[in-house]
Amino acid sequence: MKEETFDFYSKTSLKAYNLDAVMRYQLSMLDSLDVFTRKHCENVANLTCRICEYMNASNKFTVYCTICAYLHDIGKLFIPAKILQKERSFE
Repeated sequence: MKEETFDFYSKTSLKAYNLDAVMRYQLSMLDSLDVFTRKHCENVANLTCRICEYMNASNKFTVYCTICAYLHDIGKLFIPAKILQKERSFE
């Protein structure tokens, strides 16, 4: 019997959820402040969607979780760009 593998990093199943205008605006503002955080939010949303699919969650629950994942760092809008873009030292 062949064991099926599940690729959690595949973006093929991430659907374009109908984020309302306010959410889209907040994400675009986040992108203008810190591109890394915006990309991180997209990656978290992708993984969340894939995990929900793997768990056979309902479509409504999957949509809810994915939207939450997109917006989980939205509070960073209130952190000055100077702090968000601070050079990180790994010494």
